[in-house]
Amino acid sequence: MEPQMGKLIVARHGESEWNKANLFTGKTDVHLSTNGFKASEELGALIKDIEIHKVFASTQARTIETEVCMMSGGKQCCSENIHYSSALNERDYGDYTGKNKLEKEHELGKEESDTLRRAWNYPIPNGETLKMVYERSVPFFLQEILPVLRNSENVLIVSHGNTVRSLLKYIEKISDIDIEKVEMPFNEIFIYDLDHDGHFINKEIRKIGDKVKPVQESRVRSLTQIVATIGPASSEYVVLNEMVKAGMDMARLNFFWPEPEEIKKRIGLIKKTAKENNTNIKILVDLPGPRLQDKDGHIYDINASKAITAKDKELIKFAIENDVDYLSVSFVGNKQDILDCREEIKKWNGRQKIIAKIERAVAIENIDEIIANADAIMIARGDLGNEIPIEKIPFAQDDIIKKCKQVGKPVITATQMLYSMKDNPSPTRAEATDVVNAVMEGSDAVMLSEETSIGKYPIRAVYVMEHLALEAELHLKNPKFNTF
Repeated sequence: MEPQMGKLIVARHGESEWNKANLFTGKTDVHLSTNGFKASEELGALIKDIEIHKVFASTQARTIETEVCMMSGGKQCCSENIHYSSALNERDYGDYTGKNKLEKEHELGKEESDTLRRAWNYPIPNGETLKMVYERSVPFFLQEILPVLRNSENVLIVSHGNTVRSLLKYIEKISDIDIEKVEMPFNEIFIYDLDHDGHFINKEIRKIGDKVKPVQESRVRSLTQIVATIGPASSEYVVLNEMVKAGMDMARLNFFWPEPEEIKKRIGLIKKTAKENNTNIKILVDLPGPRLQDKDGHIYDINASKAITAKDKELIKFAIENDVDYLSVSFVGNKQDILDCREEIKKWNGRQKIIAKIERAVAIENIDEIIANADAIMIARGDLGNEIPIEKIPFAQDDIIKKCKQVGKPVITATQMLYSMKDNPSPTRAEATDVVNAVMEGSDAVMLSEETSIGKYPIRAVYVMEHLALEAELHLKNPKFNTF
């Protein structure tokens, strides 16, 4: 007797910025609109009663953002069971990419315009026909997705309008002519029972606005704190909101880059997001210290005698006025740098705690006194790698974590933890191992830098790190985390 087939759930990504502007999007990698993020959450709520075992999505940002929004906030499949493939990417609109659909309709006439968008084999200059999309998406479905369903596992597919139409053509045995009439709305979920060839036996449609069956939330948050750096890629409310839901516990702001008004705006958005999610998102800000920028990146001024500069003193006052939680002192050399910062905080009647960034060889030499005087430690492995031999960094990290544990001081492991996710929706195996090992060693927090500040997938990066931390915690014996 053949095993029972798993359920297939099909969703179209939420409205993108270009959908909102009524443009042909195709291969262009655009993000969800504000309404798109909201709708993606609501789509996720429609399937909370179904255990999702595997997710398949395209490699384009709008589907990745949609699946993260749908999968966050409940007991769903782990990040390792979420797969991305260009076979599920949107139709290439070639020369029409970026053109306004209404203008094209005015140029061609409504009938011809509808044929362009819906017909089975309508040629587009330097683009794809729907038939061509079918020829890449359906073989992928048969080879990669159908075997999972045959194994009695439930699968969620998040893709694009034309790609979904191609899959539905196969699943529902739709003719070349009738496919022109098929549309996959933004606000609906299709749930299929399939036969072993992948053709539908039963189809259920759920729509945003339908009464949702109440399901007890079973989401467990990691004890490890997820620190995410906020930058251009993550400074909009809708993105911050999803990062919080994906697992962000602390928001880091780098005072070196933006203007004060931009920083103030970001602080306000972080606080607003925390309040609306009924949670406490701590804000830490990096003081620049004696940092110098050059064409290869940044270095610190070796002639500087102190870590706290005149500019830092102005920024400390600004941070206190805007009620942040932590001040992170860059290029710490000894305990006096911590005491100098604490004196400035006291001067302005602040209560901010101090994080000492360990990124110099001299800080390693003076680590005991630095730990004793700071409220928390950040192991900034990037700059530290410029100061000590790279092969010694893992041992310095392990030693610092152990020392912090002994005296009950929180410790953050930072820099390049999921660095490839700046450009890719999934980390390398080495990066995943790095995060897990940092938690296993005793890190109280792990940090994302470029991944969330300037990366393409800030929400997904938080989601992945949260799940890696959760998995690591399952293997800890007598876990003990120091509180920030």
